[in-house]
Amino acid sequence: SSLGARTRWQNSGDNAFPSGNGVDGKVTRLWIADVHANLAAFEAVLADAGTADEIVYLGDIVGFGPRPAECTDLLIRLDAHAVPGNHDASMLAIRKRGERQASPHDWDEWTFNQLSRPHFDFLESLPAALEVDFYGVPATVTHHPAGAPYLHPDMPDAVYSEFLERAPRPTLICGHSHREINRMVDGRRYLCIPSIGQPRNGDPRAGYAIERDGAIEFRYVAYDVERTVRETAAIGLDEQFLERWLKFLRTGHDDEWSRDYVPGKPVNKWLDAAIARF
Repeated sequence: SSLGARTRWQNSGDNAFPSGNGVDGKVTRLWIADVHANLAAFEAVLADAGTADEIVYLGDIVGFGPRPAECTDLLIRLDAHAVPGNHDASMLAIRKRGERQASPHDWDEWTFNQLSRPHFDFLESLPAALEVDFYGVPATVTHHPAGAPYLHPDMPDAVYSEFLERAPRPTLICGHSHREINRMVDGRRYLCIPSIGQPRNGDPRAGYAIERDGAIEFRYVAYDVERTVRETAAIGLDEQFLERWLKFLRTGHDDEWSRDYVPGKPVNKWLDAAIARF
């Protein structure tokens, strides 16, 4: 991708960047999130998306996938504007502890052992949030809203409002929930970019978004799932867990991770408590 080829940058802070102003006054942004060390899916998205003026990455380049080093290398080469995810933070926490275990049964520890110092230095350098001019509207870019584990497209406005009102800008753009979300609540907008490497919506295709001409378009592309299946099987994970995970990759659905939001039914303890207040 020809990053920045048509963009005039402004020195408005280390973590801020504006909408591009090229020969036609417009910019194409590629929004990507939650690769989760799935290189086959990552490569398929980049091939499908084509050239973009800017790339914004919303976290979790590693974690629960077979190619963490290669995916991090690719993200570094893209020179994208990026924020870290919770799985990226887990790698830095393990590094801080200084513990290294060889067992592949702990997938975080296995992932840690695949990474080298340049990977950790890159993850550590990422800001928790970015500022962006989202076609004239100030926006915050981060992995997930402060205090919110997983937001679901079908949750009531009152739940979204609690998190959006804390956001410093009118638009909040995130990953983390692994689902396509585009909500406007009380004049504030929440966008969630679907996952590249770990879809949870019953569609195994890799998701991403293109921002062009003032509009956001969600896209999905098929990738070589069986390649990722083979690479994951080679890790040596617990056999029962592996069987469940491979089904998850092939279907984009898991009974726990893909649960739909149904009013009155449990989601998780934290969100259940939040929803009960409204």
